[in-house]
Amino acid sequence: MNNRFTRILISAAAAVVLMVILALFYTTTEEGTGARRIAILLGGELPAGIVQGVTYFIFFFGVMELWAISREITEEEKAYTFRLLPEKEQYVLSPADVAQIKLEAISREKYRKYFLTDMIKKACTKFRANKSTSEALEIVTSQSKINMADAESRQSYIRYAAWAIPSVGFIGTIIGIAQSLGFANEAMTPEGIAKVTSALNIAFDTTLVALFLSLILMLYIHSVQERLERFHIRLEEYVIENLINRIYKE
Repeated sequence: MNNRFTRILISAAAAVVLMVILALFYTTTEEGTGARRIAILLGGELPAGIVQGVTYFIFFFGVMELWAISREITEEEKAYTFRLLPEKEQYVLSPADVAQIKLEAISREKYRKYFLTDMIKKACTKFRANKSTSEALEIVTSQSKINMADAESRQSYIRYAAWAIPSVGFIGTIIGIAQSLGFANEAMTPEGIAKVTSALNIAFDTTLVALFLSLILMLYIHSVQERLERFHIRLEEYVIENLINRIYKE
C-alpha cells in the first residue's frame, strides 16, 4: 500500500512537471502558429488543459504500476540462480534429497520469499507427507494457478487506469461541446465563431490525447502480461521437470 501511494505521488509530480513545461511552451509560442496549436492540443493552455493533465496523471500511474510488476518479475527470476534443484540430465532425487532441498528453500526465505522457493517448499512438504509424486504434482499445479490468479487480481488498478484514460478524454469532449453550445448565440460574430472553434478544439483535443495515451498504455499492459504469464508457466515447468519428475522411490 505504501509503495502504491509512493507511485501515486510520483505520477502526480510527473504530471505537474509536464503541465508546467507545456504551459511554458504555450506562452513562448506565437498565436496562430503550428507550435501554438500543438501546445494547445497537449494541454498547455490553462485552465483548459486541466483535462489533459488528469489524463497524464492516470497514464503515469498506470505505467508506474506496470513498471513495479516488471521489476518484481525480475527480482523473482533471481531465484533460479540459487540452483535449488538439479538440472543435470538423468539426475534422480531420493526422499532424503527432497528433504534437503526443502531445508535449503526454507533457508533462502530468511531474507526474501520467492515464488520458486515457496513452490519447492510446498511440493517437498506434500511428498514427505504421503510419498506420492502425483499429489506433489497436483500441489505444484494448484499453486501455479493460485499465483496466476493472485497476479491477475493485483492488476485491478492497471485495468482501471486503462479504462479511465479514454473516459477522462470523453469527459473533456463533453465539456468542450457544452462550452461551444454556450457560445451559440454569438456564432454570428467573428469573435463568437472564434470562441466556438476554440471550445470545439478543446473538446476533440482531450479525446485525441487520451486515445493516444491509451494505445501506449495498452501496449505496455499486454507486454507485461505476456511476461508475467510466461514467468509463471516457466516456474511450474521448472519445478515439475527438475523436482517432481526426478524423484525416485525404491
